[in-house]
Amino acid sequence: MIDMASLNINEIKNIIPEGTPNYTSSQIFSFIQNGVCFENMTSIKKDLREKLSKEYVDIPIQIEQIYTSHDGSKKILYKLNDGNLIEGVFMPHNYGNTLCVSTQVGCPIKCVFCASGLNGLIRNLTPGEILGQIIATNKLEGGTTTNRKITNVVLMGSGEPLANYDNVIKFFELVSHEKGLNISLRNISLSTCGLVEKIKELADSKYHPTL
Repeated sequence: MIDMASLNINEIKNIIPEGTPNYTSSQIFSFIQNGVCFENMTSIKKDLREKLSKEYVDIPIQIEQIYTSHDGSKKILYKLNDGNLIEGVFMPHNYGNTLCVSTQVGCPIKCVFCASGLNGLIRNLTPGEILGQIIATNKLEGGTTTNRKITNVVLMGSGEPLANYDNVIKFFELVSHEKGLNISLRNISLSTCGLVEKIKELADSKYHPTL
């Protein structure tokens, strides 16, 4: 099933029944980015919630385990709906909290200094699975879309972001939307081993994180 967190407001609007109030798609989008499951979207009609739950995934990832350091940073093991595992790191600072997220399960690059590629690439993460790491961790820290506990994001977990280019671009669209987490691209950093053509493509796009 498709994870709802990968859909923008217009895409959500296109899958809900005709005659549904126009604001419903925005409500669902906001609920998803707050980590709310279909069952608890109580302002949405029950029959629509039941329909969506049969066709779409509301929560794209779960937090499986947390390792907390003495400085308050947390290494987080996330479990995807297909059973694959990825990692992220939450780093609190006095100027804001940073979350390092993964963009792939495994990695195709196999840099000699990095363990992420030891078993090669298993698969790309969807836009919603990349976003889901932020949603889950923001919720873990007591945050919402209007009171975020994640202020900065670094795409530096497992995977090469530019090898999952299209899904990363869609993630930028979703995470920066004003009706969602609304994290500015100026507060997002992308780490790459140097895929030159994709760097050029990113430069020509409308999404400009810190490279």
